[in-house]
Amino acid sequence: MHKVMTTNNLQNYSNKRKCSLQLPAAISSCLIRLGFGTVIHWSSPAIPHLTSSNSKFIINSNEASWVVSLATFGALIGFLLYPLFFNRIGRKYTMLLFAIPQIFSWLTIYYASNVYHLYAARILSGIGYSASYVVDIIYVGEIAEKNIRGFLIVIGKIAYVLGSLIVVILGAFVTYDNMNLILLLISLIFVVTFSFMPESPYFYIKINREEDAFQSLVKLRGTRDTKLLELEIESMKKGIIKTNNSKKILLMKLFSVRSNRKALLICTLGTLSFAFSGSTVIAGHAQTIIGYIDTPLKPEQATVLIMIIVLISSIIISPIPDLLGRRILTFLYGILVGLSSFTIGGFFFYKYYFNGQLSSIYWIPFVALLIYIVGSSSGLLSLSQIQVAELLSIEIKSSASSINNILWSIVDFFLQLSFGYLVSVFKIYGVFWLYGIVTLIITLSNYIIMPETKGKTLEEIQELLEEM
Repeated sequence: MHKVMTTNNLQNYSNKRKCSLQLPAAISSCLIRLGFGTVIHWSSPAIPHLTSSNSKFIINSNEASWVVSLATFGALIGFLLYPLFFNRIGRKYTMLLFAIPQIFSWLTIYYASNVYHLYAARILSGIGYSASYVVDIIYVGEIAEKNIRGFLIVIGKIAYVLGSLIVVILGAFVTYDNMNLILLLISLIFVVTFSFMPESPYFYIKINREEDAFQSLVKLRGTRDTKLLELEIESMKKGIIKTNNSKKILLMKLFSVRSNRKALLICTLGTLSFAFSGSTVIAGHAQTIIGYIDTPLKPEQATVLIMIIVLISSIIISPIPDLLGRRILTFLYGILVGLSSFTIGGFFFYKYYFNGQLSSIYWIPFVALLIYIVGSSSGLLSLSQIQVAELLSIEIKSSASSINNILWSIVDFFLQLSFGYLVSVFKIYGVFWLYGIVTLIITLSNYIIMPETKGKTLEEIQELLEEM
């Protein structure tokens, strides 16, 4: 009876919220993910400028590959650094701390007088945004009530795509220097707005500052109902105690328990399917690649159009995993990305090997490229994040997620760095064929071994993994 009353009280409490800071805090923190999208896609408009005569200094194709890839190298450092801070100084101040390299990265790009300044700036941006990106996901999950948590997570995903759209729009319609100043402004807006947001109550409870946790919940929930707030704090304390006890044998459980190994393997394959699809590599060279298609639009205009469609499609297809299921979508997205890669490669092969003109049929490779980007960034990436959220048990989620983030950084760094070399050896069509083959192999392998988790609770999913 007490449990029923507690549930009802919490529901009533949600309905009585007056001035909750959950949504403002989530929106402010999601400027980090918006910024991460700008970093990943910045090189698309930047590289054509930096390799042209309009640049203050001109870089060659090899230097361009380093400029693109070093952000991912910085991300690897960021993924390794953030655990040193977020349980010591808190989620809020960790994100504000890593805003410093973000700001310095844009300032360095703006004042850069040689390519080495760009190298340093890209490493700084990777460190700052990747570390903050992970902490933001943790922060939003900890401040949100369960009935709006999914909505706030969707805001974060949309923010990343919106950041990608913003940078390509800026690249198309403003000067290179003004683009970098506006991107700097986004980081400054984050610092100003997020400084007024509350810390996660979980962090305060973790360091035995229960009164501060209470005051944080007052701001986040928009109420001073002591009884209801104490109920939520007690629930948080139980969860933290359970997690702390689990950490003592965490690594052993991660690799010795069969269901955990299975979950880690599936999540790793999901991460690799997105990485080896070459999505972030193509995003970094989007304008250059679109220039090969002979569209009537300028490459920067075509890139803007593609990113608008990607943003809209990200919103439209977000409910599909709950409608069709995760397993079948893994198969379908893998097929879509693989076939679209083969199609794009085929048209480039026709253009360069037979000296064919694509101007009359440009829409076919253009649509194929659009399907490829949507299938990889909105499809494979979203599914890999869902797999991490659902398949990994609570006790191993943090460590397993870190392994996946680090693995993605390493793979993506070498893919970014080797893009120019692969193009020189296999030509652009061969690179797309290579991406397509590897994506098909990985996604089909994952489809074979993964269970369907649609409509199942986290506990049911763990039981399903144990039975496999």
